[in-house]
Amino acid sequence: MKPIQAGDHAEIIEGALGTKGPNVGKMVRVVSLRGEHSEYGRIWKVKGQGLISEYGAVGTTVDCAQSWLRKIEPPKPSAENSTKKEVEALE
Repeated sequence: MKPIQAGDHAEIIEGALGTKGPNVGKMVRVVSLRGEHSEYGRIWKVKGQGLISEYGAVGTTVDCAQSWLRKIEPPKPSAENSTKKEVEALE
């Protein structure tokens, strides 16, 4: 499997608090590479619903180390959830 890249869908499997973090289990879309961290390595900006930042704020984007993300297949569009709706929700 190719490494994570912008546009991929992923599940957050870990965070700064390990596997007990508030974002563990949330599905996100990888937006952009933010840079390299001396301890955590490659850092990605991800977008999703109800994400908790390191400051405790609830929002739609957070930064995640690549090792905290597990690449997943994108959700299949259904009659109720068209691709257009998915794109609008992620913008």
